[in-house]
Amino acid sequence: MVEVIDSAVRPRFSRQVSLTMADDLVRIEDGTYRAAFPSHGVSLRELDRLSAGVAPAELLADVGGWLDCPEAEARSFVERLFSTGLLVDPEAGRLDALPGAYVACRLVDTFRREFPSIVGGAPLLRDLAAGPNPGLALGFLLETYFVVRAASWSAQPVFRHDMTPIQREALEAFRASESGHGELLVRGFAAAGLEPGALRTAQEAVETMAYSHAYGAFAWQGVPEFAAALVLPEVRVLGADTSRAGVDVLDLLEREHGVPQAVIRTFRAHDDDDVEGDHAGLPSTLLAEDRALSGARVERLFVVLRQMMDLYRGHLDAVHRRYAHWVPSAHDLPRLPDNAFRF
Repeated sequence: MVEVIDSAVRPRFSRQVSLTMADDLVRIEDGTYRAAFPSHGVSLRELDRLSAGVAPAELLADVGGWLDCPEAEARSFVERLFSTGLLVDPEAGRLDALPGAYVACRLVDTFRREFPSIVGGAPLLRDLAAGPNPGLALGFLLETYFVVRAASWSAQPVFRHDMTPIQREALEAFRASESGHGELLVRGFAAAGLEPGALRTAQEAVETMAYSHAYGAFAWQGVPEFAAALVLPEVRVLGADTSRAGVDVLDLLEREHGVPQAVIRTFRAHDDDDVEGDHAGLPSTLLAEDRALSGARVERLFVVLRQMMDLYRGHLDAVHRRYAHWVPSAHDLPRLPDNAFRF
């Protein structure tokens, strides 16, 4: 995790936060996120002082004393509070420029809070949770493959920009990882009777194309814009239920929709590779290298994030229209349905 603490930001608890002490714990929550730590060495009066904002160095010293821990551990705790929006700087707009690490935390927090409501009513997720639909489940994975397939080139334009060595190293590692994921996924579909060679040239839905090509468009605009776009596919939505409570979406597709285990295995390998490469931390790593983002640039980054969420919802709706009534045949090589706009 990158350091978010910067002298330009005065951390304080957000106005939605409630602070309580019980069972020898300090509890911090805002209705969406919560945190807790041992209450020895701290009083509610000291915590209330943070509501007015303090200097970052003072906050780190206080947290280190409350937790009786070294500064590195105190930083980690504070950064977790920042990344969930429990700690903010509501007057950050007063600054001529904002540190990128702080902006990254605000982007991640905004995504985690808004994304569930944007996709929550998607017919695709509703129908996947309702009962077996092998064609819809397989179609969901096919259109996901089409997005991953495009990643081998959609990240390329970002390398035209000047960047720091840390940004370049992180993006090179990301490109190297993603460039092989399309081939990893396409080979798994053979277990579902889909010929890999045909899939490599198959046409995605129009909305899927718009969503996957948007990464390339934002990569052309700049490293910060590309970082903001990557929040959606790489950052985990904490507590978000994408299909059914307590069920991993890949488990759901395999157990209740009959997607072959070999297909699921390749998607899990893809996810595991992302976790091993810390792709969830990539947006913060990239943005933290920009120590002074202008107010206009910051506003643009939030526009990018919300555009990506809207495009992703369009992608989900296209999958539903395209595959809701698709019945893959066990006897004939399945043919993909025509484009959603040509029904």
